[in-house]
Order: sequence, then structure tokens, then C-alpha cells
Amino acid sequence: MIDEKVKKYSEQLKKLGIEHKIAEHPTLKTSLEVLGYLHLTLTDGLSTMIMKAEDEFVAIIRRDDCRLDFDKIKKAVGVKTIRMAKPDEFKKTTGMPLGAARVVNPGMRTFLDKKLFENDVLTGGSGSFECSFRYKTKDLKKISKSFIADLIEGLEGGKKRVFSGTRATGRLHLGNYLGAVKGYIALQNNPDYECIYMAVDVHTITTPYDQKTLSEATRNIIMDYLACGLDPKKSIITAQSLVPEHTDLAFLFSSMISVARMQHLPTFKEKIQQHPDNVTMALLNYPVLMAADILIYKAGLVPVGIDQEPHLEVAREIARKMNETFGMDFPEPKRFATKGEYVPSLLGEGKMSKSVEGSYINLTDDLETIKKKLAATPTDSGKGKAVPTSGGVANLLTFVELFQGQEKRVEYEKKYAGEGLRYKDLKESLAESIYKDLEPIREKRQELEVKPEYVAQVIKDGAERARKLAQKTIDEVKEKMGLKGGI
Repeated sequence: MIDEKVKKYSEQLKKLGIEHKIAEHPTLKTSLEVLGYLHLTLTDGLSTMIMKAEDEFVAIIRRDDCRLDFDKIKKAVGVKTIRMAKPDEFKKTTGMPLGAARVVNPGMRTFLDKKLFENDVLTGGSGSFECSFRYKTKDLKKISKSFIADLIEGLEGGKKRVFSGTRATGRLHLGNYLGAVKGYIALQNNPDYECIYMAVDVHTITTPYDQKTLSEATRNIIMDYLACGLDPKKSIITAQSLVPEHTDLAFLFSSMISVARMQHLPTFKEKIQQHPDNVTMALLNYPVLMAADILIYKAGLVPVGIDQEPHLEVAREIARKMNETFGMDFPEPKRFATKGEYVPSLLGEGKMSKSVEGSYINLTDDLETIKKKLAATPTDSGKGKAVPTSGGVANLLTFVELFQGQEKRVEYEKKYAGEGLRYKDLKESLAESIYKDLEPIREKRQELEVKPEYVAQVIKDGAERARKLAQKTIDEVKEKMGLKGGI
């Protein structure tokens, strides 16, 4: 049911000569939810943002797949300072609830990003959460006091591109979160970086896997990413297999490196021992595909563990050879160490790993499961002259520090050197702290589980954005390598 306010706004647009159609939908409050319901992508949507530019409010309109560059906005508006309007300011200036912005805001200067006009039609706000408008973009120029400008971020000015991925071999666990995803979130929230994060399902098939569950496992990685706080408006989030340019580039890269070089990698030798009956060409080429994952976006930074350093060295070698041989400009990617990148195993040896049963706590484990897993962590008598620096006890104290703080760890260490430490009490208290700390992630995960269309839209949009970047690199590489198809 279209309300009267929307009908009046529609009449206002007609008087201005702005052609549009009304798209009704259930009550949806975010642009992604709307686009998902309407089976559109981020490139099909527009957003209106109200900003405070010194002494006035202005409207900024951009396409949903683009990110604003505040320096460019300040230059276009002609001010030294600008910020997003606060919720109460938004309501006062527009007369609408937060998130329901329209393209026409009478009396307000409106700045239109030039990329809007690459589309003939875009979907945007109507002032209602129950319907949206499909605007003819050329007519947006008819908005009073409107100006067209370049308002979007680019990679110029030292902006760094980041790529990382997670194999679809199981749900994300505490080690993934503390050692990787928290670092991903910090990078995505830093305006100096452009981030691309993927569930690397093609890498998954390099070792034995179940094809019946691979798609679900891939989707679970994406849902865990989102539950932890990765934002599809700030980062590209998708599945590797939906960007076929990765495998195209990997084949081209395979012409630049020898079989002997791949066979001598310590990681390849380890995988041979783990899977002696599945030593495939895909397994041998794993580092080449990883190089393609990174270099297809010309990413210079890769937030991965130290165990991936041999693979990064292969990527650097390939980048150097492509640059020297064909005049490419690939960066030589470096490992970006995130805080807390090494999270110990619950078993007392090594790091937390999906491939080692009992070594990890899943982000969605319930309290009893967490207690049970911690109960299995090996300990000693609970008393001694010096607190162990390795093994199960040391690892438990590391988790105490991570989830209960340094003071609690010191308290336990004093008990260990004094009257003795009761591990049952420590483990139960620690389990409750971990469970409580992961509660927001569990709640967000539950919300996502009942929004399959939204998750699918995030993946689809991410793939589309990634492919636009990837295709540019593929075209450049083929041109430089002489692959012109005889044309």
C-alpha cells in the first residue's frame, strides 16, 4: 500500500520532469535488503546522504557500489570541513526517518556523483521503507541547485589494496577470528585501504573435499565474515569461484614458473604427506592460484599467517618475472601481520586449526560445547615454582589474558606459584567469558540465517565488483603477452 506522503512526493517529481516508477516491497530498511528483494545489484542502486558542510546541509548522491572521497566532496562543495548529518539533524532537515532519504530535498544544494550517469536507471529512496523509486538518471540533473562532480574514492593518493581469503573447509573458529578476521575489520575501517575478502572455494578442491557440501561451506564462510563485522559496503566480500578471472590468470602465470620450483615448496611436501593418494596438479599449482588471487587485484598487502610466507614468495617471483618480461606493473605482495595472528591450540601444541579436531572453538559453539572443549585441554597439578611457558597450561593462560584481561592472568599465575590453581574453576570461568564475548557474533549469525536472499545478494554484488577489477588486469596481461587472438 503506497502511503500519501509517497504519492505527494511522486507528484513533486513529475512536476520537476523526473521520470520514475514505484517499486513496492516489504518493509526493508537497508539498500542491500531492497536490492536483494528486487533482484538487483549494488550498481543498480543509489543512495542520498545528508551532510553538514560548515553552516549548511547538503545532499550527496552516489551509486551504491561506490565509496565517497571526503576530500573530493569538500572541494566540490567549497568547504574545509564536512560530516554526515546526525540522526536528529537528518530528521529535522528532511522530515523523514533515518535511512529513508529522497533525491529531492528542497532548498538544499545537491551534489551528484558523475558515475550515476553510467546507468540509465537507478533505484533509490522514496521516503518510505515499503517502496522505492526507479529513477531515470538523466532526469536527476533537473533537481534544483544540483551539481555534477567527481566524489568517489580511487586508488590514487597512496590507497593500498588488500586481499585475503579463507578456504571453505569448515566454519570459522576462534583462531580465525582473533588471528585474521579482527585484522580484516580493522583494515576495512581504515580509509587508507581497499579490501577484498573471499571464501576461496577453488582452493578447497586442491585437497579431498565433498562436492555435495562445498557450496554450503562457502556460504557459511561468508555468513561468518558478516557476523563478525565485515561490511559489504566497505569491503568486497564474495566467493572465489564466481570470479573466473582468478583461474584464467593462474594458468597464464603457470607459464612463468617451473614444476621443480613448485615441488620444492615445504608446504607442497607437507600436503603430500597428508594426502598421499591425492597429489594432483591442482595441489601443485596451489601457490600459483594464490598468486593470481592477489595479483589480479594488484594487491600489495596480504593479511595471512607466517606459514603462508613460502606462497607469497612465489607470488613475488611471478610478479617480478611478469614485470621484467612483459612490462607489467604488479606489486610484490607483502605479508601484513595482524595483531594476535597466532592463536594457540586447545590441545597444547601448535595453533588452532580446522584440520585438527579438538584444537578449536567455533564462533557459534554453545556454552556447554565450549566448556567441554576447554575441559579436554591438558594441564598439570596446578602448582609449581614457575608457570609453564608452553603446553596446555600456557595456552589456557593466553586465553585468560585474551578474554578476561591481564589482571586475571596475573591472579592465576600467583595461585600457581602459591596455594595452587584449580583448573576446573579456571576453565568454567574462561568458558563463560568466551561465550559472552562471542554473543554478538552468534546473534548476528542467527539473523543472517533467516535472510538467505541478503547473503546471496552480498555474494553476488561482491563478485560483480571483483570481476570489474579483475577483468582489467586479465585484459592487460593478455595484451602484454601477445594473446590477441589473431586480431
